[in-house]
Amino acid sequence: MLNLGERLQTVASMVPPCHTMADIGTDHGYVPAYLALSGQCRRVLASDIAKGPCQAAEETRSRYNLLNQMEIRTAPGLQGLNAGEAEVVVIAGMGGATIVNILEESPDIAASVQTFVLQPMNAANLLRQWLTHHGYRISEEALCKENGHIYIIIKAVHTEKTPELSPLAAELGPCILEKKPALWIEYIQEKAEHYRRLLRQMEASPAAMKSDKYKNLEKLLRKVDGLINKSV
Repeated sequence: MLNLGERLQTVASMVPPCHTMADIGTDHGYVPAYLALSGQCRRVLASDIAKGPCQAAEETRSRYNLLNQMEIRTAPGLQGLNAGEAEVVVIAGMGGATIVNILEESPDIAASVQTFVLQPMNAANLLRQWLTHHGYRISEEALCKENGHIYIIIKAVHTEKTPELSPLAAELGPCILEKKPALWIEYIQEKAEHYRRLLRQMEASPAAMKSDKYKNLEKLLRKVDGLINKSV
């Protein structure tokens, strides 16, 4: 069986059983190969904008004898998919803004996907806000740690009624805030330190200290410090 690292293993664990899933920005094709081998998905698509990752995915497909279950496509974003072709789409290892751009560039294809499993490398707050403003509900979130770094994984599904996120929920994640999973303390401590660094940088500019961004960061830091005090 294909062994994934902690980050990709957590991503794969959040993919619901389905007929067809697609991995966008697939790199080596490890996640779709794993899901095909495990029987979690009957058919998997591995897509990447660059030829190198697609060639690496082809090697993975051959190594694990998945020629009949795994298809590889060279295309940007969701553009290698047909509308309604995949029930589940994974986008992992990209910045939150890049993931938003991918979803915005192919609205018809995105609208046909039942479930997205997203792992932003940064700007998770931006991604959460975009999702909740465009007809998605964040149904599940997970934290995992690999090589000393904490990663966030977000599962999003379509919804007719989109709940508004508070600034704190957008920053920390509504499901993470509610369930306080393993790594919770370390996660919010890192967030607090990040906010302190940003505030110190802004304090070099009197204009920045008067800005709404500075005031909002101060509010977030107070709330996160309050959560830390309750949790330790």
